[in-house]
Amino acid sequence: MEVKQTKKLDRRQARTKRQIREALMELLEESTVDKITVKALAERADIDRKTFYLHYGSIGDLLSEIQDELLQEVLQLTDAYDLFQPDFDALGLFRQLNDLIGQNSDFYRRLVIADQYNFFYSKLKDSLKDFLHEKYHQREALSTLSPVKLDLYAEYVTAGVMSIYVAWLKNPAFDLEEVAEAVSEITYGGVRAVLDSVLARKESAPLP
Repeated sequence: MEVKQTKKLDRRQARTKRQIREALMELLEESTVDKITVKALAERADIDRKTFYLHYGSIGDLLSEIQDELLQEVLQLTDAYDLFQPDFDALGLFRQLNDLIGQNSDFYRRLVIADQYNFFYSKLKDSLKDFLHEKYHQREALSTLSPVKLDLYAEYVTAGVMSIYVAWLKNPAFDLEEVAEAVSEITYGGVRAVLDSVLARKESAPLP
């Protein structure tokens, strides 16, 4: 009996949180995030403010939860690929990223149109940069690349990829398959050129 009651409560909580997110999406069509109040969000979600505060301390907490979920999904997806392997399937990675973004594209698009996406953009970009640094340092053969250059390359790749997806969210007329192809060609071509250069310098370096 206890298990059934718990499951019922879990379903009710999930339904309430879904209502809150849907209300946030609707309000983003009418206003910017900084002007949306808990009162307005609760009324749109057809709940009282007390119910909202059972789940979140503020609208910022709600956004943080959505941001963290996206971040974890992106990192889990990218972790299955090794950017520094010769057979890295760039197109496959970005097709899967398309599917992931497409699940909540309406929400992300509204954030972008309302110019409220920097909250997501900065943390996601920094986390992806850290991910690239970690993957790089696992490859002993690439150890000749200076920390400064590594950081610049990681900045270029992550900022470039994210800017392309922001452009797509602003203009959904872009074909998403072509977006994946363009991002994979640019990313893979650039990364391979860097890797080839680093490995060539390592091979030509005089023995100690």
